[in-house]
This record gives sequence, C-alpha cells and structure tokens, in this order.
Amino acid sequence: GPDFGYVHKEPLFEGTASLDSFGNVEVSPPVSVAGKEYPLGRILIGSSFPASAGRRMTRLVRDFLYAQRVQAPVELYSDWLAVGNLNEFVTFVPSSDKKRFRMLLASPAACYRLFREKQKEGQGEATMFKGEGTALGTDTKRVTINKVLASDVLAQQNQYVQRCIDWNRDILKKELELLEEDIIDLPALFKLDKQGKAVPYFPNMVTMIVLGKDLGIPKPFGPVAGGECCLERRTRALLEPLGLCCRFLEDVASYHGSLGEVRCGTSVQRRPFAFKWWHFRP
Repeated sequence: GPDFGYVHKEPLFEGTASLDSFGNVEVSPPVSVAGKEYPLGRILIGSSFPASAGRRMTRLVRDFLYAQRVQAPVELYSDWLAVGNLNEFVTFVPSSDKKRFRMLLASPAACYRLFREKQKEGQGEATMFKGEGTALGTDTKRVTINKVLASDVLAQQNQYVQRCIDWNRDILKKELELLEEDIIDLPALFKLDKQGKAVPYFPNMVTMIVLGKDLGIPKPFGPVAGGECCLERRTRALLEPLGLCCRFLEDVASYHGSLGEVRCGTSVQRRPFAFKWWHFRP
C-alpha cells in the first residue's frame, strides 16, 4: 500500500533463538543524554553478560539495529532469563509531567518488602494463586506469604535476579540519563529452572501492554488480604497517581503457561510522530 515499507533480514548461516524474538527489542521514549537529543528514543536490546559465552541476538539483526544511529542502541543483559527478552524486566509508561514518562522495572526486592510489610500486619497466611495454582504450575498446597518468606532457596534465587536487574538499572540510568525518581519498581518474583535461568514465579506485571493511559497488566494472583490482591493494590498505588488506568487481565492459560504474558501475544498500532522522522540525521 502507499506509505508502507518493511525490512526483511534472514540469517543464512546462523541459528536463531529466543533472544531474536522482538520482545527483546524495545525503544525508549524520547530522551536527552549528555546534551545529545534522541527524539525517536533509543533502541534497547537484550544480550549476554559482557565477556560471557551466553546467548546473543543474531549478528545480522544486531548489525542492522546498530546501523540505526539515530536511535543509538543500548545493549542490556537479559540472558539470565529463560526466554531472555528484556521486556520481562523493563517497560515504559507515559506521565503528564515534565519527564513525560516513567521506566518500570521488575523488582524482587520490592515484592519482598511488600510481603514482609503484610506479614507484620498479621496477614502472613494470605493465600496466593487462588483458583489458579495448578494452571500456574505451582505446588497444589496452599502458598502463603509466610511460606514464600520462609523459603531460603527462593530468597537466594531472587537475590541473584535482583543483582541482574540492578546491573541493567545502572546501564539504563546512564544511557537514558534517568534519575531514581524516574524509575518505578514493580513487585515481581522469579524462580530458577534446571538450567539456572529465571522464570516468573507469578504472572509478571512488567510485561504489560501500554495503550496510552490504559495499561493491560497480567493479573498476578498474589496474596489476597481484605478481599483484595496486595500486588494489584500496590501496583495501582504506584501507577494511578500518574493518571494511568490499571486493568488486570487473566493470561495464565493463554500466555503465562508458555512463559509469556499479555504483551507477548498482542500488538499496538501507534500514532506516528508529528515531524517527518525520516528527515532526522544523527
């Protein structure tokens, strides 16, 4: 059709893997870094830890993305995840203030703080996964806040995950010139599979779909206290002050069971920039 085009890249001699999925390619909102403007944002791609022999995006695609100097790519560390896509730990939502956006990061530390807070309030027996335990692949026995906090293995695994996310946090703060106040930590928990790679312990809220000010967030099935999921309540408290509407969507059978979430099976047609972006030069 008119005004439509696409680029086709097909590796001839390299195999492809889950890091070649386009959940592993994101673009930040427009930013200014060290006096340089990026009106189209910066490309973000997930990769292996520096100097390691882990998984990386196919070179053909990486080289193509690095050639897009207008959006100067930033390489992050995502190989610690089983699927390995960076949208499993970072996303962006709009705000109406001067910054115009916030960066959301998955945060085991925030989840543990919330659970300890609820435990001190006497809600340690609040139950997770109500009605969805089997579908989520969890133990059919009752999972409570007390049981989660009592698991040394789960705590050690999430300390490791938090270190991986903190590594990326430092890179993103530098490469997007962000302050701590520009970042929101969403509660999340992970567990390690037999290969030592991280998978979500409950549906990962960061892997949401952003539709303007409406957010389609994976329903986490967190501990229910006072008739309400404390994970949903905390997420609304963090995001609604920005003028955002949180809608929690049940995606266990459709996506989560295959290590995906709402965002992995949906797409959005975005409104283009007002200016002629193809005239912009790096």
